[in-house]
Amino acid sequence: MIIRKRQLEYDDVLNNQRNVVYARRKHALLGDQLRTDLLGMLESLVEEWVDEYVTISDYQGLQATILRNLAVDVPFDEDEWRSMDEESLVDVIIRRALEVYKRKEEMISKPLYEVMKRISETQSDRRPDKVQVVFTDGSRRMRVVVGVEAALQNEGKEVVRALERSAVLSVIDDKWMQHLRELDSVKEGIGLRSFAQKDPLLEYKREAFDMFKQLIEMINQEVISLIWKSVPEAQASPNLVQQAQQQKSSYDTKRMQTQHADSTGMGLQTPVASAVNEARPPRGPNVKRKPVEVAVEPGRNDIVTIQNMATGTSESMKWKFAKKKVEQEGWVIVEQ
Repeated sequence: MIIRKRQLEYDDVLNNQRNVVYARRKHALLGDQLRTDLLGMLESLVEEWVDEYVTISDYQGLQATILRNLAVDVPFDEDEWRSMDEESLVDVIIRRALEVYKRKEEMISKPLYEVMKRISETQSDRRPDKVQVVFTDGSRRMRVVVGVEAALQNEGKEVVRALERSAVLSVIDDKWMQHLRELDSVKEGIGLRSFAQKDPLLEYKREAFDMFKQLIEMINQEVISLIWKSVPEAQASPNLVQQAQQQKSSYDTKRMQTQHADSTGMGLQTPVASAVNEARPPRGPNVKRKPVEVAVEPGRNDIVTIQNMATGTSESMKWKFAKKKVEQEGWVIVEQ
């Protein structure tokens, strides 16, 4: 009985962390409060940077960190920054980051909307239900599925919303599974702390808390950096595209298929099945679900239909021939 009670106390630590992670994941799945979550992540990230660099009076390092992680060039005047308190400096950086993001949103949304609108008006019978847009931040590549009808309704902004959802889901899934493996390793060896006259459970709680804090910080940084820096490959510079194609990272598209109907195991076991039901979106024939999956790259000999975003022309061919058009010439994979 004592052993079982102890085990439940260990499980409670993981369950509490899972609730926090799943709340964020649920917001991304349903679109509920996602923008609020992203603003919170941005604010936390900027506050960490300001605290780190202002403490050592390295204002140039702060500017470089912002540029490297967000691709945002904040006007820099060292004397002016030194005269500000940390809260004011955080406000300046966040305001500039949001201005840049708004301009990027327009840059991404407008071309897609114009093309979809033209196709809908002149070739409605050829309009696809969904399109895949390949994004890159220079080191990673994501294929984001965008609903055409939703894009038409919000003037193309759906492509940015789909990017945000996919980025949050993929980063959370990857980091959470890694976190579970690390917690298992800690738990396996924590019993040895009793030989040093330490309570293994208290030691586990302390280490789990520190690890969870690091997890949230990593999620914040990777999500915000990925969203702020990513642009469609059709709009990216050739050097950026080439760099992303050559870079091997944890965001390889073959490992990033996100299934939203059944999610992933995410470390959930039968005793906490209710948490799975809470985290999953509503199901049923009358429930509309948004296409926020990140698709696996087709096989070399798979037949795909691609469409030129500038002319509306569609062609069907093997992926090995279509890949260059999609990655370098502004075509997208369409799903009829």
